[in-house]
Amino acid sequence: MRIAAILIDTGRELLFRKTIVVYFGVVTLVLLFFALALRTDVADGVISTLSVAGLEASGSRGAFRLGGAPAGAGLGGLTAEDFVRYVQLGAAFTLYPLAILMSIFATASLVPRMLEKGTIDLLLSKPIGRPALFASRYLGGLLVATLNLLYLTCGLGSILALKTGVWNGGFVWSGLVMSLYFACLLAFVVLVGVWLRSTTVSVMITAVLFFASLIVRWPHGNRDWPLLISGRFARFTAVGMVESLYHALPRTYDFVQSAVALIRHEGGLQWGAVLGSALSGTVALGLAVVHFSRRDF
Repeated sequence: MRIAAILIDTGRELLFRKTIVVYFGVVTLVLLFFALALRTDVADGVISTLSVAGLEASGSRGAFRLGGAPAGAGLGGLTAEDFVRYVQLGAAFTLYPLAILMSIFATASLVPRMLEKGTIDLLLSKPIGRPALFASRYLGGLLVATLNLLYLTCGLGSILALKTGVWNGGFVWSGLVMSLYFACLLAFVVLVGVWLRSTTVSVMITAVLFFASLIVRWPHGNRDWPLLISGRFARFTAVGMVESLYHALPRTYDFVQSAVALIRHEGGLQWGAVLGSALSGTVALGLAVVHFSRRDF
């Protein structure tokens, strides 16, 4: 019950700062756009006409484009199932990064604000241990981000199902996968927050970690790249840094690949990447809890 009270208090704080309102408002606008702007006519699983915000679509070889097509141009036998997957893959590459970015902005201030004089004194006066208190703040931020991603995936999936008659459950699962990725990333956000007590620095360092995880993925997947470095010591140092960063950070690229595979129904999760990222996130969260528990306020 005490942890639930902290979770509710975290939600109230986000609501008071209008974070939740803006967060879910943006997703609502996106869903309204698809609901009002998308027009389809489906016959026997094949889309005969398609328009988005008044722009007529044309296509060939299973792909489609909006506007700029000759009058009467068809859709080249574009099936409703392919169309739904195209839209959802586009959402995965555009809306998911935006949702993760908004999640970071929405939750990065939770720990620094908790550590402010007066707020931390009030929280520590409650009959709850420091680890449970810190974990509750973390879970509160994670819950908001997860609900937002589920709102996006379930809402968009339902709209496309109504418009085309095709429901792709893999899209919803991909949203849960990205929620797991954010859980790993949020652990580093709260670690920086409790260590440096700065919202701005937390966002900046998290952005650096995000791009660093993408950069080191390439050399990790190409075993011949150390041959580009002539010196033995320099090569050993570079390989050590790349592999250390790859295994220590949430694996952004692999999570995106897993989300795409679920949408396409072309395989499941990359469990090595998921478990490795979960381990790195757990270590970061554990370090944050230990630092918070031992710090004097």
